[in-house]
Amino acid sequence: MGPIGNYYRILDVPYDATFSEIKEAYRKKVKEVHPDKDKGNAEQFKKVKEAYEILANVEKRKRYDELLFEKAHDVTHNLKQDAPAKTNPSIKIIRIPKKNQKQVTLSPVFIKAGLILIGVLRKTYLNKKK
Repeated sequence: MGPIGNYYRILDVPYDATFSEIKEAYRKKVKEVHPDKDKGNAEQFKKVKEAYEILANVEKRKRYDELLFEKAHDVTHNLKQDAPAKTNPSIKIIRIPKKNQKQVTLSPVFIKAGLILIGVLRKTYLNKKK
């Protein structure tokens, strides 16, 4: 696979995208960057094709996600790179270590759900004040 690029960004899909979303994004991108088009780019076409091959295959995608998220967690040890939150918004950001237990991480889904709930409660509270 070579150096890991962010295939999700190449196809402009979220990290939890379904196969149909990936397929649709792939077809759209291929039409944009196909080398036979006037504004086509052969190098980009290869990247889009590689991204689709990895993300469309369940086993390859699973291995890719493990590598990508592992690489994002290692960023804290390498100060020359951006912070993980800037490079990959859906990685496990919050780590809560507990004594004599496995390390607990909060899923991005829970974080987003919590933020949505806070927003709803805030609006409800502000409406009651008026």
